[in-house]
Amino acid sequence: MPDHPPTFTGVTPYLHYDDLPTMVEWLTRVFGFVEKGRWQDEAGAATNAELLAGDNEIWLDGTPGWWAKKGRRPEEWIGIWVGDVDALFDRITRAGVEVKPPVHKFYGVRVLQVTDPEGYTWGFMQRAPVIARAPVDSAQ
Repeated sequence: MPDHPPTFTGVTPYLHYDDLPTMVEWLTRVFGFVEKGRWQDEAGAATNAELLAGDNEIWLDGTPGWWAKKGRRPEEWIGIWVGDVDALFDRITRAGVEVKPPVHKFYGVRVLQVTDPEGYTWGFMQRAPVIARAPVDSAQ
């Protein structure tokens, strides 16, 4: 019986934020994500949230001090495919966020990188023509 590859239907990053309500507001306002749901503890503090980026979910944890326990801030890069990276750049700058314009990468992707207020780097990507690189001359 041949080995059939699994069918994947998406990826769900699970991110930790100290100030979950503020980050949900920021991510929905600046990037245009849609809040799907939010959960609270018995005291009414937001503990988890789910956002939609197109058909993909992003799960957020709001455990205060989670990163302090790790002794560092987020280092993750989250890649999100978009239909028009320049339109997203316009949206983000209109929201008051200073960000460098999208750039073409030699491997066929145009990318806009944005670091959110708690340290995650979001890479919004759009397919672009592959840029040929000249071979490196090892004699030089």
